[in-house]
Amino acid sequence: MERRWSSLSEKISLPSGKGFFALSAEIKVVLISLAHGVNDMYAAFLPTFVPYIKASLGLDYALTGTLSLIVGFCHIVGQPMIGFLCDRIRRPYLMIVGPLLCGSGAVMLPNAGSYGGALFCAGLWGVGSAMFHPQGSGGVGYVSKPEKLTFAMTLFNISGTAGALISPVVAVFAVQKFGYGGLWVTLLPPFLLAPLLYVSMPFLRETLPQPDRRASGFWRSFGGVFRTLLPVWGVSVIRDIVFQGVRFFLPLKVAAQGGSLETIGTVLFCITLGGTLAMIPAERIARRVSFGTILGASMVLGSLSLTAAALSSGLISTVLYIIGVSCVFSTMPLTVVLAQTLMPHARSIASSVVMGLAWGVANAALYPLGKFADWVGIHNTTLLLGLLPLLSLAFFASPLLRGRR
Repeated sequence: MERRWSSLSEKISLPSGKGFFALSAEIKVVLISLAHGVNDMYAAFLPTFVPYIKASLGLDYALTGTLSLIVGFCHIVGQPMIGFLCDRIRRPYLMIVGPLLCGSGAVMLPNAGSYGGALFCAGLWGVGSAMFHPQGSGGVGYVSKPEKLTFAMTLFNISGTAGALISPVVAVFAVQKFGYGGLWVTLLPPFLLAPLLYVSMPFLRETLPQPDRRASGFWRSFGGVFRTLLPVWGVSVIRDIVFQGVRFFLPLKVAAQGGSLETIGTVLFCITLGGTLAMIPAERIARRVSFGTILGASMVLGSLSLTAAALSSGLISTVLYIIGVSCVFSTMPLTVVLAQTLMPHARSIASSVVMGLAWGVANAALYPLGKFADWVGIHNTTLLLGLLPLLSLAFFASPLLRGRR
């Protein structure tokens, strides 16, 4: 009887924690990647609506940038702690709840009615996103096959960027169809996905590793991971500041030049599409050359294109922005793979360092960049963003990046 029950459990995988269906590693990666796309579907709501929010609440560039600062603070504080927690739990609760909170904050943001309300909505959005990403990226590392980790992480990031890609389209369509008050309809995907994730994948891994008493506390664990990943984190921060900065200030520049909401949405769509597609060749090239080589080349080419974009105008400028952002953002999955490879038993917290913490610092950087824009203007701010990727070259002196495959 015991042997018969064991055979049955292997088929339907109920006691082993794999859900009602015995899912392959590839299907699990696809489901988690789908959740990433749903979560990041709200990523461009703030950049898309920021001209409307700025005008309706009477804000300057610095106060507008504070909304992104709040989101960044949630990532800076929340993601490392959540990543530490996710490496010590098996259930995907945070991966399920995160998109619900993220979406709720995003759809309420343009309807806040006051600056305080807008700050609260931005915080709710940031908390939800900070909850999802450590367990999502760490979960991909835990469920995927080691030899397919680079591909799995690329798929995860492409899905997230695809969500960000359709984000301005969804935002503009929902407003045109239902008005700002009808944005709640965009919450349907995370509410449908939540039970699917729990039923099909109640556990991300079978067992938990034995805790290391020498690094059992959060600060010891985080400190050890951060010290190891410092060069990778530095490159990630600069990449995310550039990506976030272009997506935040370019719509304001377009609006200042008389561009409509549809024009802003189109520009954001094209820029994010370029970043999404660029991950595919970057992943393939990384199989043949060192990570350091492809990371460095991408940042240099991105800087040249973004600087030229800031100095030009019209269609040429837009095309150069697409090329520049594509080069810079194509490094996203490579930095995550490198971090998880170096920290195989702390994948969630490693991912939170090079994704969440870096992303949070980038969001927080939009406040001083907003002050800078108030002082010198949008044009000079976009020019600064074009030169910024060159600073990442300082981190390539580290042996961690030189020749790392």
